[in-house]
Amino acid sequence: METALFRRARAEFGAFDNRIYILAVGRLVTAAGFAMVIPFMSIYFYQELGMSMSSIGLFFGFSAVLRSAPQPFAGWLSDRLGRVPIMGWSQILRAVTFTGVSYAIISGAGFWTIAVLISFNYIFGAVLHPAANAMVAELVKKEQRIKGFAMMRIAVNLGWAIGPALGGFIAHRSYGALFFLAAILALLSGLFFLIFLKEVPRTKKTETHAFKPADIFTFRKDRKLFEHCLISFVLFLAVAQLIATLSVYSVDAIGISRAQLGALYAVNGGMVVFLQYFISHIFRKFKLTSQLAIGSGVYAAGYFLVGLASGFAFLVCCMAIITIGEMIVSPPSVTIVANLSSPEEYGRYMGLFGFFQTTGWSLGPTVGGGLLDLFAETPILMWFSVSILAVIAFVLFINFGRKLPGDINSGLKTAEAVHG
Repeated sequence: METALFRRARAEFGAFDNRIYILAVGRLVTAAGFAMVIPFMSIYFYQELGMSMSSIGLFFGFSAVLRSAPQPFAGWLSDRLGRVPIMGWSQILRAVTFTGVSYAIISGAGFWTIAVLISFNYIFGAVLHPAANAMVAELVKKEQRIKGFAMMRIAVNLGWAIGPALGGFIAHRSYGALFFLAAILALLSGLFFLIFLKEVPRTKKTETHAFKPADIFTFRKDRKLFEHCLISFVLFLAVAQLIATLSVYSVDAIGISRAQLGALYAVNGGMVVFLQYFISHIFRKFKLTSQLAIGSGVYAAGYFLVGLASGFAFLVCCMAIITIGEMIVSPPSVTIVANLSSPEEYGRYMGLFGFFQTTGWSLGPTVGGGLLDLFAETPILMWFSVSILAVIAFVLFINFGRKLPGDINSGLKTAEAVHG
C-alpha cells in the first residue's frame, strides 16, 4: 500500500517541465558511463602498472587543474550560447577520449598515454556540470529548487548504482572493454541531449563582457558566493576520498574483491535513488547551511569508521553513513548557488561553484594518497585526518549560516512551498 509520502513524491516529481526529465535521463546515462570506470582507474594504475598511491594521487592532483579550470568558462559560455550544445558536444568528445583509453590499454601504451587521454576526458566531463545545473535553475521555480536538484541527484546516482556494478564485472575480465563501453554510453548521452533536449528561451539578454580568468577569484558581485565556494572546497577534499582512496584502500588493505567493490559503490548509488527524496523531506525545516553542516558531520563520522573497518560488511555500513551525508549535502549546496544568482548568470555562478567543488574533488585523491602512504601501518590515523576536514567544514557552515540572508538560506520556506 502506498504511503502518503510516496504519493506526494510521485505527484511532485510529475510536476516538472518535460525537459527536466530529459535532462535527468541524459545525466543518468552519462553518470553510468563515468561511474563504470572511475573506481577501477586507481586500481589499474596501482595493481597493473605498479604505481604508488602517492604517484596516483599526484596524477589526480594535476588533473584538478584540468577538471576545474574550464568550468567557469563553460558556465559563462552556456549563458552566451545555450546549455544544450555545451552538454551534448562535451559528451561526444568524452566518448572519443574513452575510446582512446580503451585502445591504449589493449595495446599496452603505458601510463603517460592513458594519463593524457584521461585528463582530456576529465575536462570534457567537467564542462557538462555548470550548464546542466544552470538549466535546472532555469526550469524549476525558486521554491522548488531543492526538489529539482534532488531529482538530478537521484538520476545521477541511479547511474552510479548501475555503473560500478557493471564495471566490477567487466574489469575482472578486461579494462580495455570497460572503457570502450563507457565510450558508447558517453556517445549515447551526448546525442540524446542534442536531439531531444530543447533550449530554454531567454527573456533578457545575457551580459556582453568577455570572460576573464580573473573572474574566478574576484567575486566582485557576491562575496557570499565566494565564502560558500571556499567552505565547499574544504568539504569536498574529504568527500573526494569516496572514489580513488576508498577503492584502493578497500581492495588492497581490507582485501575485498573487485566485484565487491562494485557492489559497495552500488550501495551508494542505490541509496540515493531510493532515499534522496525522503532525506530532503526529513530536513525540510532546516536552513540550507544547517543541512550542509549536519551533512558534513555525518561525513566525518562515516570516514572515521572506515579506519576501523575489517571486512566488506563493515565497509557497507560505512558507505551507508557516508551516503547519508551526501544526500543531506548535495541539493542545498547547489540551491544556495542558484538562490544567490540571477537568471542571466546561472551558468557563470554554477561554473564558479563547480571550479571550487571540482578542485576539491580532484585534489582530494592527492591528499588521500599521501595519507595512505604516510599512515600505511595505522589506517585509523589516515581516516581520522580525513574526517577532520569534514569537521572543519561543519564549523564553517555553522558560521556562514549566521551571515546568509533568510530568503536565500531558509530551508523551511523552500520545503513548505514544495511539500505543503
